[in-house]
Amino acid sequence: MSVEQAAETDEQTAARQPSPRTSSLVQAIAAIAMLFSPLLLEPVPVARWILFLPVYFVVPVGISAVVCGLLALRRMRDQEEADPSRARAGVVLGSAVVVIPLTVVIFFIYALQQAYQ
Repeated sequence: MSVEQAAETDEQTAARQPSPRTSSLVQAIAAIAMLFSPLLLEPVPVARWILFLPVYFVVPVGISAVVCGLLALRRMRDQEEADPSRARAGVVLGSAVVVIPLTVVIFFIYALQQAYQ
């Protein structure tokens, strides 16, 4: 194997590896899908508890998207040609996915406290 062929295979391997920017965005989109999974239409032939199962993973996946996006932004800080838009979108969507369920839970706790006083 020549040096040129080895360099080409290294470039191909690097091109196939997923980018942290993209993984942050994909995790955030997956968390959004999990958040709205209980709202699927009724004709879905599965038990109700299966529809609610992904909701338990929303906050951890959202936190993972935020961390992954922030790490990608930190790595891209010195690179001028890098496009940070996917990492930023992952951070923003991941933050929203973490904040929305926590806000709903805090609201319900407050409402229950007010109802029983």
